[in-house]
Amino acid sequence: MKRTNNGPILSALILCTGLLFSCGQQKAKQESQAENESAEMVGNDKDEHGCIASAGYTWSEVQQNCIRLFESGIRLEATDGKSSAYIVFSPDSLKAELFFSNGTPNEILDRRSLPAGGYAWNIEDDDTKNIRLEDGIWTISQRQKEIYRQDKAESDDSLGKMQTLTYEGELPCADCPGIRYDLTIRSREHSGDGTFSLSQTYLEAEDGKDVTFVTTGKRMTLRGIPGDENATVWQLISDNGDETTNFLCENDSTITLIGDDFKKAESGLNYSLKRIKQ
Repeated sequence: MKRTNNGPILSALILCTGLLFSCGQQKAKQESQAENESAEMVGNDKDEHGCIASAGYTWSEVQQNCIRLFESGIRLEATDGKSSAYIVFSPDSLKAELFFSNGTPNEILDRRSLPAGGYAWNIEDDDTKNIRLEDGIWTISQRQKEIYRQDKAESDDSLGKMQTLTYEGELPCADCPGIRYDLTIRSREHSGDGTFSLSQTYLEAEDGKDVTFVTTGKRMTLRGIPGDENATVWQLISDNGDETTNFLCENDSTITLIGDDFKKAESGLNYSLKRIKQ
């Protein structure tokens, strides 16, 4: 199976035997309020700031709001490929907050002018991390060694405009009535790389209540499956790198969940998601 540079992409969450999943989760909703107000979200796992983790929200000190990193942050991947980081800037860009997928505590850095022009975000500490924009690519370094870098495709205007694709569907579940999938992919129009956010809501999973899990990460495009070397597969890889999910691109409006062996389920049940027109 070869990777291709064209197409869209996806990732994340473990497939059970026969592509049936164990239960577990509830759908959280968000309604935008007026400008400068916090978002109103429905859920039962709010943190001290009112952010609902199961819906993908986390508190940002520099934004002073509950945000979804997938939407508000700039994603960078570790140079060793084992984790990712997100950069979130304050409204005036004077501060930058770093979020890490490997459990490293958040860090807040201050903007400083560079002698040669431009800016860097760091703190006055020998072990500080440094954020810089170099040749249009965001990087994070530490002790003069680059440790995170933004995917070049995300800043490459020659690959077209940034686009957002959304897919929805209710898939089978072994121990609950079904699993509601809400998948969002952001990528350049002509790039096979990109990022994703996948919300899985396990219906009536806990005491008759729905439970929702959200996974974010990178999307890659692969070419070929058993019996069809020209098939296009979107592979979703979670930010921590330990979960992979594959979707077969059936056409412009339908993608189908397939196994780690890149084969469709033989059960005859529906494992497809439909694109939502925007």
